[in-house]
Amino acid sequence: MNVLLVASSKAELAPFPSEACGHDFVKCVCGVGPVLAAASAAAAIAANHPDAVFSVGSAGSYGTLRVGDAVSFGSVVSPDNDLTAFHMKRGAALLPSGATLSSVTLDRNSAYLLSSSGTFASLPHSPFIDSVPDAADMEAYGVAAASLLAAVPCRAVKIITDIIGDGMKLSEYGFRLRELRKRLPEKVLEVLSAF
Repeated sequence: MNVLLVASSKAELAPFPSEACGHDFVKCVCGVGPVLAAASAAAAIAANHPDAVFSVGSAGSYGTLRVGDAVSFGSVVSPDNDLTAFHMKRGAALLPSGATLSSVTLDRNSAYLLSSSGTFASLPHSPFIDSVPDAADMEAYGVAAASLLAAVPCRAVKIITDIIGDGMKLSEYGFRLRELRKRLPEKVLEVLSAF
């Protein structure tokens, strides 16, 4: 299977080999934030025609997940979307087809919800979305939206590096990411085995 891996940095992609267990991995560094993630993922999907897309990297937990957990998220929402002036719920997006999208379903074998925003999560989850998320990142929603529009299955596999609101320093985040990112390839292969 041809698998596109999208992450915000080379560091998050470093532990992945070029291929493993019959899967070829194509790596895409998208930069930070949902807009860059969506644009980079769309370009990489068009160029590589993958069978599946994975948003991989780090996430912060709202308390239900522990530091070090490698998680495949069941769905992703974006509290940044605000079309309430059109009588839509906060977090909803309007697709090119005219359909409304409140969340993107990723892994039906997981009940974990990821909140993906262009703003670094440092406070409790956004009160503007209906469900309480388990974790937050900055790229998964953009990657998932690009994959949805290209009709390619998408998953978000993240390693929990911090608890949101604990005030972790950037140097500590870098150390944790280097130590914990080794778990990402194993989790991706586990998720791929369920395809």
